[in-house]
Amino acid sequence: MKKLLVSSLTLILSFSTTSILAEPKMNHADMKNMDPKVDTLDQQISHSAIGTVTKVDASSKKVTLAHEPVESLSWPAMTMGFSVKDEALLTKLKVGETVDFEFMKVEQGYVITEVK
Repeated sequence: MKKLLVSSLTLILSFSTTSILAEPKMNHADMKNMDPKVDTLDQQISHSAIGTVTKVDASSKKVTLAHEPVESLSWPAMTMGFSVKDEALLTKLKVGETVDFEFMKVEQGYVITEVK
């Protein structure tokens, strides 16, 4: 009886140890790498486009542009709002004016980094 009990305990412990060892161990650093909100590669890529200014909203630091297709993003022509990286860019933007502009993806959307 004693042999049967020891054998049973040994068998149970070996299964539980195997399942513990088989589980992947994650630490806090691994969890940070799983955050889908920020794609740093996208945030390093600058995109160029040509667009016509349809609205400038200085209070929210945003501009709305009717832009041509953006090949680097496979976007069709559309009208959309952009934030500006530097408020001073807003002084360069007048409704009805066509501009060449550079923009990048950020966590909150897309931001204009340069106006030519």
